[in-house]
Parts: sequence; C-alpha cells; structure tokens
Amino acid sequence: MLLDPVFWLFVLSVGLLLVGVLGVVVATRRARQNERLGVPGVSPDLGSDFARIHELQTQVKRLGDEYDRLLAERDELEAVLTRLAGLLEQADRAAAGLAASAPGHPGRVTRVTR
Repeated sequence: MLLDPVFWLFVLSVGLLLVGVLGVVVATRRARQNERLGVPGVSPDLGSDFARIHELQTQVKRLGDEYDRLLAERDELEAVLTRLAGLLEQADRAAAGLAASAPGHPGRVTRVTR
C-alpha cells in the first residue's frame, strides 16, 4: 500500500489543498490586522473617505483655476510675441529700404546696425 503511486498522489493533493487553505487564512488575517493599524487599503472609516473625497475635489478645483490662469497667461504672452514679430518684420523692411537707398558700390553690401 505504501508503494502505490495513487496513494502518494492523493496524499500530495490533500497536502497542497491544506497549504492553499492555510495561505488564504493567513492572508485574510494579515489584511484585517493591517486595516486596524491604518495601513492604506480599504478604509473601515466611511467619514475619512468622505473627507478625502472632499479634499480631492477641492484640489481639482484649485488645479482647474490654475489651469485657467496659465491659459490666460499663455495667450497674453503669445500676443506679445506676435506683436514683437510684427515689429521685427517692420524693422527688417525699413532696414532693407535704407540699405537699398544708401549710395554705395554696386557689389558692396552695406551693413545696418540696430
């Protein structure tokens, strides 16, 4: 009977089943202890969950306001850069006009400083 492979397979399967059940029991017990100690996870206190939700909603509102402020600042800076680009283009045209009207040798380039 002790040399029968079916017997040993049965003993092995029962042993593995017991180890699996023991693992589930130990994991469940540790999870309950961690909840009591305040380790992050499922919070047993519903009031703290509502407080956290309120805190997150406040932070979302603050970030939304900051986003709107940054968009307005970006638009303002874009308008300033557009105006500067226009002024530089106007100055380049004026400089090109001065260089064309300045007397000089035909092959010589006149340098205009700003």
